[in-house]
Amino acid sequence: MSSNIQNYFMAQRWAKTQLAGTDIDPGAPQFLLQMRHGWDATHLLLHNCDQMPADEQAWFHQAIERLLKHEPAQYIAGKAPFYGRTFTVTPAVLIPESETAELVDWVLAELPDRPLKVLDLGTGSGVIGITLALERPQWQVTLSDVSPDALKVACQNVRRFGLDLPVVESNLFDGLAGQRFDVIVTNPPYIDPAATGIMDTAVLEYEPSLALFADEAGLGFYHRLFTQAGAHLMAEGQLFGETGFDQENSIQTLLQRCDRQAKIEKRHDVADKMRMIHVWDFSGAGGN
Repeated sequence: MSSNIQNYFMAQRWAKTQLAGTDIDPGAPQFLLQMRHGWDATHLLLHNCDQMPADEQAWFHQAIERLLKHEPAQYIAGKAPFYGRTFTVTPAVLIPESETAELVDWVLAELPDRPLKVLDLGTGSGVIGITLALERPQWQVTLSDVSPDALKVACQNVRRFGLDLPVVESNLFDGLAGQRFDVIVTNPPYIDPAATGIMDTAVLEYEPSLALFADEAGLGFYHRLFTQAGAHLMAEGQLFGETGFDQENSIQTLLQRCDRQAKIEKRHDVADKMRMIHVWDFSGAGGN
């Protein structure tokens, strides 16, 4: 880093010059400093004139170099905000996005504040299930994922928030045999592998492909889920899930093919793109 860098303001000004002319978020350097210190934007501003220690200057220089290689700032920091809290993240899990927070909003708005058994299926870092458990302490929330590395991150976040939640390694329902839930919530892989040409470089190069892509033009996970969900839901059990913006018609057609009895409600995000589904009345739900 330049020898002229002495304080946090100068460090941010230097970073701005390094990122100039790139497609990298210009707010990323500030985010990195905030996550490192636990500061909000106001506290970062209050510390602008403070001396930046030499070891932090070296870290910040390396962090900007990593940004220039399109590595997401959240992975560099090892942290990401979600629903007013800060979660641990690594390249083994997806970075939580605002659309997922909207899914959580929908679940909380639709379901009663009474004891429920809830499954966060494909939990990744655990942000959905942990947030639901914190917002609704009466709910009994289970976290599951096929990835052992993702579950390590989820366990870190469970401990981070002082919770005691079951964390289960499971390929769909394989590790949950015999269990039924009132609610299943999922942010599964739903991207068509043929769609890589329109995806951000940072997502393609750094986020886990296991959590991004599904076969059958992005609908493979939902195909298996719709076929099996009824056997793992209580009577009147419900499913909430995040979907691709281009799946509004195809996912409804798929559901009708897999379970003619089930009903579906679709919802757009704040950008008016199709992103979420709510499904209920699965055949087999509540059976023995």
